[in-house]
Amino acid sequence: MIFSNVYGKENEMKSTSGKKFAFDKYASEYDWWFQKNENVFESELLLLKKALGKPGKTLSVGCGTGLFEQALRQRYGIEIEYGVEPSDAMSRIAEKRGLQLMRMSAEELAAHPERDFDTVLFNGSSSYIEDLSGPYGAAHTLLKRGGRLVVLDVAAESGYGVLYELANELGSWEHPKLEGRIPQTPYPAEFLSCAKWKTVAAKTAVIKQTGFKGVTSWQTLTTHPCHSNTRPEKPIPGHEKGDYIALIAFKK
Repeated sequence: MIFSNVYGKENEMKSTSGKKFAFDKYASEYDWWFQKNENVFESELLLLKKALGKPGKTLSVGCGTGLFEQALRQRYGIEIEYGVEPSDAMSRIAEKRGLQLMRMSAEELAAHPERDFDTVLFNGSSSYIEDLSGPYGAAHTLLKRGGRLVVLDVAAESGYGVLYELANELGSWEHPKLEGRIPQTPYPAEFLSCAKWKTVAAKTAVIKQTGFKGVTSWQTLTTHPCHSNTRPEKPIPGHEKGDYIALIAFKK
C-alpha cells in the first residue's frame, strides 16, 4: 500500500470538503495503517476501553471505518451502537461492522435525531475539527444528565504531535531532518495534511466552556514514536507522559 510523501496540491484538503475527500479516497489505507502498527492500535484500544468503562448508549463522533468499535465489541463485549461519519467510503465500512450511521460532520452534530446518550465519544476525530466548541456543545445537548464526554486524541505537545507537525511543515516523511527519527510505518501524509492537532490544555478549556465538569485524564504511548509499536501499553493516569490522551468529563 503506497501513500504520497509530498503534499503539494494535497494541502487543498485542509478544508472540510477536502478532509472528506481524503477519508473517502483512502478509507482502506486507514485500516491498513493500524494493521501495520498493531501494537499502537492495541495500546490505543486499551486506553479507549479504560476511558469508556461501561458506556451505556454511546454515540461515536467521527467513527471512521468503525475499526475501534468492532474491536471493542469482539474483544471486550463493549457495544457502541451509533456513529457519525461524513466520509461515505468510511461509513460504508462502519455499517458493515454493525454501526448505525448518520452521514454528517461533527459540525452538524446538533441535528442528530437521537438524544439521551450515556456517552458521546470523540476517538481521534478532534484533530480534524477546526472549532471544537460547536461539536462539544452539541454533545452536551445530546447527553442525558450524568452522561459523559470521552475525548481521545494525539496531543499537539506530545512526541507524535510534534513529529506530525514537523513532517507536515517539511512536506515529506523522507526529508533528511527526519532520518532515523520516525516510525517504520508513519501515519499517512494524506491524513496529516488535513489535521489540526490541539494541546490537552486547549481541549480541556473547550470541554469546560461547553458546560462539562470533572475533567480527568488517562494516557498511553509513553515511549518515543520510533519505539511505540514494539509492544502494547496499559493506560496510566494523567496526561504528562503519553502521546495519546483520553479526557473524560461529565454533564451535571
